[in-house]
Amino acid sequence: MAWFRKIYSFDYMGHKYLWFTLSGTIIAIGLLSMFIRGGGNPVKGFNYGLEFKSGTRIEVTFVKPATTAQVRVVVDGKGYSDAVIQQVQSKNGGSSFQISTASLTADQQLALKTALDSSFRIAPTANGGSDWNINTVGASFSREVITSSYKAIGIALILILIYISLRFSWKFAVGAIVAEFHDLFVVIGIYSLTGRVVTTDTIAAVLTILGYSLYDTVIVFDRIRENAPKMSRAPYGDMVNRSIWETLTRSMNTTLMTLIPVVCLLLFGGATLKDFAFALLVGVASGAYSSIFVASPVLTILKERETKYRKLAVKAGELS
Repeated sequence: MAWFRKIYSFDYMGHKYLWFTLSGTIIAIGLLSMFIRGGGNPVKGFNYGLEFKSGTRIEVTFVKPATTAQVRVVVDGKGYSDAVIQQVQSKNGGSSFQISTASLTADQQLALKTALDSSFRIAPTANGGSDWNINTVGASFSREVITSSYKAIGIALILILIYISLRFSWKFAVGAIVAEFHDLFVVIGIYSLTGRVVTTDTIAAVLTILGYSLYDTVIVFDRIRENAPKMSRAPYGDMVNRSIWETLTRSMNTTLMTLIPVVCLLLFGGATLKDFAFALLVGVASGAYSSIFVASPVLTILKERETKYRKLAVKAGELS
């Protein structure tokens, strides 16, 4: 297959600005979506789960078949037109829903339960109760979750910067961090575009993605370091190309084997696992892309500024 052979001889670094343009366009679309959805405030451009905002979340299963539109009619009738209603996978064959609203008092919860039970009949549980579960989150808890999420991601990025700097050099670290930010912005941009719910599981998936992306990037960086003394007379971009060709099969196999179980989780997992799997699916694909098309080009640009490699590039006609 000619196309298959071409990817092992393609000049990846010769098209580095094309990759930057492609990545920049994708990220720009995501950021634009965040601004539009957030009314000018990108932080508000997401469909946050209950953990990130104060409110009440109700999980209920009905005996009678029901649709999201039918449930919304009842919920709207009780005065909660801004409620977020999602149909979720049922454990016992009934119609199960997750209803998120502003914080409800005990009387309001009872009134809503009565209305829904009258329309669809809430399913009984094995212990004689009803399949009606309520979680209420206050503003202080949601602020704590948001702060903890920012800290977790920030600390992870700092540790990655330190690790790559010690193992390779600061120029390698810059390439790795730019790739990590690329993957982070791609994931949050797609979440904004699709309107999927951002939960604590999403944050866990993002941290997992950062680790996977780093692993894929280190594979390429290791080969670049190994080839450096062997190709000391070659322009840096040519050496990076050779390193990518030599690690491409391993990267593709690793990505494919990682995506197979993730796709299975997305297709057959429960509601919580599907949200987690969606973030992983986007992040793993972005991580595989960024190790070749973001981290490596950034490193190449930084290294080509060094006198040695600049002279080699000029001699080869790659720089003027």
